[in-house]
Amino acid sequence: MPLLPAKNSSKEFTQTALDVLTDLKKGSGEKRNEFVWVHQERVYAVAYLGTDNHDHATEVTISAFNNAFNALNQALPKNPEISVWDWLSQFVVEAMGEYHAQNSEDPSSGEVLDPSQDGSANMEWETTVLLGVQRVKRCISSLSPDQKKAFLLRHHYDLNYDQIATVANQTVESAMATLYRARVQVVKCLGRG
Repeated sequence: MPLLPAKNSSKEFTQTALDVLTDLKKGSGEKRNEFVWVHQERVYAVAYLGTDNHDHATEVTISAFNNAFNALNQALPKNPEISVWDWLSQFVVEAMGEYHAQNSEDPSSGEVLDPSQDGSANMEWETTVLLGVQRVKRCISSLSPDQKKAFLLRHHYDLNYDQIATVANQTVESAMATLYRARVQVVKCLGRG
């Protein structure tokens, strides 16, 4: 469950993909346009977090929807319980992987991290927001850009470690460590009030 409410209704993101995509596959171009309209803000947000550039994020968003519609033409998802966002997010992550392959350095050439050393491999994050959304937002905004990106990708856009690593062009270990550090900072900030 996302930490903060999405601007769009969360109903569209929790419906099963099978129901929505079956209708979409049968439907016209108008149905596809409506699907893009409902989901473009979220897809673009992930793309922008990964590229830090509006034009590149737009290209990645277009590529993600094109890949999703091409896959939909081939077959419906095999898992009947998958949500629309879980189905769609795989195409955003795939498009981000293609973007980084063409435009970024290989993330494995950087610092080698061991998530078991700082606890990030074992940390389960459960958040109950009893403190108020404004306070949580203030704490998130105090994070470094990399930590903020990792935190939002995980807790607002529900991406897993592998997906975060792809979007942020990091190794999985780096993504885990960055997310762990972000969580520690948010907890410290919330503790300070």
